[in-house]
Amino acid sequence: MKLKILPPTLREKKRYVGLKMYSEENLKKEEIFSILWNSIINIYGEIESSKINLWIVDTQKVDNKKRNQYNIVVKCQRGYETELITAFNTIYKYKKNRIVIHTIGTSGTIKSLNKKYELI
Repeated sequence: MKLKILPPTLREKKRYVGLKMYSEENLKKEEIFSILWNSIINIYGEIESSKINLWIVDTQKVDNKKRNQYNIVVKCQRGYETELITAFNTIYKYKKNRIVIHTIGTSGTIKSLNKKYELI
């Protein structure tokens, strides 16, 4: 028996947000995910944060001698982009490591996000 796939009209719509993260020390992908996820939970709580549907699509470390820079692409539910960006703007420290996050832009597809902002 073949599984039935949801038609496109019933699927949840998604948006992609491009971020640049600067930190004093090197971070692993798991640490970046916990930083982003915990900031959303601290502000909105578990129920509202589950509606945002946060997912890290890609993380790249940019070679920069002075500081550690990461280009991050994050997927979220359409309509919750402002909540996501607000939560990320509250991040300033992780384990005595100063962090700055800049939102580069949002898009409906990863391809157009890369085309506009050249993240990945």
